[in-house]
Amino acid sequence: MTYSEISLQGEERLVGELAQLGVNYLSRQAVVPTIPRLPMIILAELVRQQSSRVRTALISLLLANPQYASQIPAALKRLGARDSLTLKLFYTAAVYLQQKYAGLLKKFSRFPWTELPDLFSSELAISGESVQERLIALGDLHMRLTGVQLNWVGTYENAAKDLIRRWQMEQIWNQ
Repeated sequence: MTYSEISLQGEERLVGELAQLGVNYLSRQAVVPTIPRLPMIILAELVRQQSSRVRTALISLLLANPQYASQIPAALKRLGARDSLTLKLFYTAAVYLQQKYAGLLKKFSRFPWTELPDLFSSELAISGESVQERLIALGDLHMRLTGVQLNWVGTYENAAKDLIRRWQMEQIWNQ
């Protein structure tokens, strides 16, 4: 078995676990129920994914399961410096997106609502009067720190919107 085949199997398992945890927009395939791994392992594995679409699902996972915030310190211990930075940036994006889309997330979520604590804004020196200003500052910082020229705010937003759109569709399908 090649490295890419092993990597793909790991990604498929992770996508299946995400579906069971309320983030099921990544796959059109039927999900074979498994026992999801510990939250700290899932968080760390998401950050390590080669696929950016799967990696950014970390934001959706945190929006769907805000109780996972308590596992962020343990996940950080499993990661190197670069991946730790990615986790902090995506976690902070989830904090801001939860504030921005609180009404929709509360309406459609299958899971209990809890507010994500803001763990890293001070460390990352993110400020702004509105949530949108803080998202823009975060996206700019993400670009500077990683050197990846990308619309990071749009990337963060897509993760939240994909999750909410899927939940809206599931509600329609289940009527």
